[in-house]
Amino acid sequence: MRVVNATVNGAVSIVNAIATGKGAALGISKKVNVEIETSKGNGIVIQSKNKHLSSRLINRVIEKIVPKNELSKTKFRV
Repeated sequence: MRVVNATVNGAVSIVNAIATGKGAALGISKKVNVEIETSKGNGIVIQSKNKHLSSRLINRVIEKIVPKNELSKTKFRV
């Protein structure tokens, strides 16, 4: 079993720089604190104090960054 803690600061894109070649980003005072615990098994379990949390986004992020063979034999508690 491993436990990882991370804090991410929020940012907002002001102008789409991909289309125009010019753009900006604005930092906001929104922090996201996450703790992920792994164990044997499979699946993704999400626990949150915020009831308006989208679990679909969290699932997709984990599925993108964790190799499929590890995902099938590891349970993630977020």
